Amino acid sequence: MIPNFAILLISTIFFALIIILYIRWRFGITHAISFIIVTGLFSAVMDYISSFVVHNYEYPGQSGLWVFTFIFFGWISVCGSCLFLAEGILARHGHDIVNQRRLWWQVPILTGIIAVVLDLFVDPIAVDAGYWVWFVRGTVYYEIPLLNFVGWFVLISLASLGWILILRQKLWSRKKTIIVSVMALIPLIICSVILSIILNSAIEAIGLQ
Repeated sequence: MIPNFAILLISTIFFALIIILYIRWRFGITHAISFIIVTGLFSAVMDYISSFVVHNYEYPGQSGLWVFTFIFFGWISVCGSCLFLAEGILARHGHDIVNQRRLWWQVPILTGIIAVVLDLFVDPIAVDAGYWVWFVRGTVYYEIPLLNFVGWFVLISLASLGWILILRQKLWSRKKTIIVSVMALIPLIICSVILSIILNSAIEAIGLQ
């Protein structure tokens, strides 16, 4: 099978636009922009670092611009679909992530878990098809390093948490919501690095990779 990166990118952008339009319809344009910043930009920056700086994996033959565009829209797609699936599972009748008390932290955790389960199916197929190549060899699951699944859980959970907390601020103006969404990138990046180090160190401590 020869990987078709053009179709992969186009389909990812298309699905991300559906997620964005859904959020715009449900919560308004301001929170759609906030979602793009908090989930797309935050996750894309961290994933881009993993690909090009730490060099854990690569998309064969693809430019840095292609990679950033794909992971930017890809994280919007994955985070959005998993988040609203988690909300559908956890929310009581007549409630949602805005007004049900404990969903602000329950939904992010379940969102991360759903995303990891999804990646358990996606990653082996994508690697076998040649869409990306891992330079760190795992010892547990199809030679895919466990740091990949840790990364998915951390990024998706934190992005969901950050956006839901902003979404719940009903009295904020559009300007304040967007400014806080941009400023939230710093603590999100710091927390993701710390949490990833802790989880990956725990995995290495028990001899897994």
